[in-house]
Amino acid sequence: MDFTGATIFCGIDVHKNWRVNIQDNGFELEDFSQNADPVLLHKHLNCNYPEATVKVCYEAGFSGFSAQRWLTRHGIAADVATTDKEKRQKIDKIDARKLCEHLLTRKMKGIYVPALHWEHGSSFVRARARIVSNQTRCKNRIWQLLHFSGLALPKDYEAGQYRSRSFVKELMATDCGREELKIPLGLYFKDFVQTWSLLVEATRAIRQLCKQREYQKDLALLRSIPGIGEINAAVILFELQDVVS
Repeated sequence: MDFTGATIFCGIDVHKNWRVNIQDNGFELEDFSQNADPVLLHKHLNCNYPEATVKVCYEAGFSGFSAQRWLTRHGIAADVATTDKEKRQKIDKIDARKLCEHLLTRKMKGIYVPALHWEHGSSFVRARARIVSNQTRCKNRIWQLLHFSGLALPKDYEAGQYRSRSFVKELMATDCGREELKIPLGLYFKDFVQTWSLLVEATRAIRQLCKQREYQKDLALLRSIPGIGEINAAVILFELQDVVS
């Protein structure tokens, strides 16, 4: 069959496997499952709908933008959409068929797909933010166990103060009395120290990233704001991206 001049619409419900729905002007042509692989989908579309103009749509979130980038490079008009799926998940699951219908009727609103280096930078600062959150959890576990067990905190301790290495060593040397308490407290401290090391490593790596010439102008603008240092400027930059334009 020759599909020259025809437009084929393809909606994908992305997860570990893809649910694919294909329509042509309101007529459903196919509905099937396949591995989460844009190469496999591209071969299927070329084989079954030669010379057709293909428009593909899937939801943002689980699988990111890699499929969109690959399909676009290979001549398919791929779009990433946003819907209220998260809000309606329990009562109305949006599947590949509905995505395809929304694409066909132009009800689906596409979203901005960032350049690859911006996406990776965003993942970088978010990874550091997760490490910071993990470190806070580690601190809270230690303080909770100390308070629960009635152990004295170091002299002049104040909540929220900077945790220097000497401060951590002083805490680790706390006399716990029984071994049953000393062991879990020691495990919490090891968890804290390991997380601290990861945070130092991530912070240094972000500082190195900020030295790249392509980010210097934007970072300088952000750091001109009172109270914004290098790390916070990097977080703002990679979340908002090109602040100059």
